[in-house]
Amino acid sequence: MKDFVVWLDSNYALIFALKPSGVEKSIVKKKNTDLRRQNKHAEKINYNAEHYYRNLATKLKDADHILLLGPGLAKKRLQEHLATYQTNTLAKKIIGLENFESFEHKSESQMLARASKFFKTYEHFASV
Repeated sequence: MKDFVVWLDSNYALIFALKPSGVEKSIVKKKNTDLRRQNKHAEKINYNAEHYYRNLATKLKDADHILLLGPGLAKKRLQEHLATYQTNTLAKKIIGLENFESFEHKSESQMLARASKFFKTYEHFASV
């Protein structure tokens, strides 16, 4: 079983791999751009976003199921990226997109509790 819960916004993603031994967490950060130094800042922002989504796709490459959570549009943009570049693989693994506030307002356990409705057979959610 290779199931993932991904909380993401436009700057970073928390990836929770649901493993038999428990939940394993990793982080992917978007490369920062100093807009004051960029002549073509719009192109640089787009490049950084694509790079961010490619890094996420690499982390999720072996997924059976992926749940995307987050407060804004980043989860939808990742879904669109996967639909464009991973049409027959990762794009088909997404089982849901859920709005979920930032971790400033919610805890990790609240987020995993929300994810438990998608992964009902994952035994480690019983302790969340």
